[in-house]
Amino acid sequence: MLLMRLGQGREAEVFAWADGYVLKLFWPEFSQEDAELEARLTQQVWLLGAPLPRVEDVLEFEGRWGLVLEWIRGVPLTEYIQANPDRLRFAAQMLGTLHRQLHSKAAGHLPSQRLHLIQRIQACRLPEAQREALLQHLQQLPDGSALCHGDFHPENVLVGEKGVFVVDWPNATRGNPMADIARTTLLMLHSELPPDLPGREDILRQRELFYQTYLEHYQNFSGLDMAQLRAWMPIVAAARLRENIPHEEPRLMRLIQEGLQA
Repeated sequence: MLLMRLGQGREAEVFAWADGYVLKLFWPEFSQEDAELEARLTQQVWLLGAPLPRVEDVLEFEGRWGLVLEWIRGVPLTEYIQANPDRLRFAAQMLGTLHRQLHSKAAGHLPSQRLHLIQRIQACRLPEAQREALLQHLQQLPDGSALCHGDFHPENVLVGEKGVFVVDWPNATRGNPMADIARTTLLMLHSELPPDLPGREDILRQRELFYQTYLEHYQNFSGLDMAQLRAWMPIVAAARLRENIPHEEPRLMRLIQEGLQA
């Protein structure tokens, strides 16, 4: 069966499926359990009223597992900006508003953000003493009960005729919004951008402006404790190490060291 591919990422490809649906087909290293976990989390978040596609099914297709999802007809925020660079500031404001809207929702029975971070820190390639220092640092940071995406960045936001939607929820947790913002900070300012990312050069050139606009607009709706945001940075940097992206490792190590010394 030949499918029309709509896009791809580090974990999956997305194909047109039946009318009104897409198939998010994971790469072969992902299991049935991975697909079913993401389906459960996505369904739980959808029931909270967050703007995201509805899950219809979990299935196996040509030896790979995937999710059948409602087709949100739109483009990632990066493409929205690339189509008209004058939209950059508005797009950043929209991102800040959207992130605040997610954090305004109580996360019900979603997994613990703190436990998720502990597991990633314990599994990352760091000296034992540094891992222990990070875990002790994490103990000093406050918990929370807000809906947190865990990977909130412009590629995971779709802009379409029906509004703005957030996709890819395998890391959805119940936790502290500051940790979620710290993860977004890490991705916006320090991540290695894919070479084929639409508008990559514009993003690199203006990523600081984009980030500051996003943060300022989030603050319009909720006060931010910048000291708390900085305190979360070594934690989310260590969790990112677990994703094994070689080009990012020197920057992540620097963020960990600086954060623990602060």
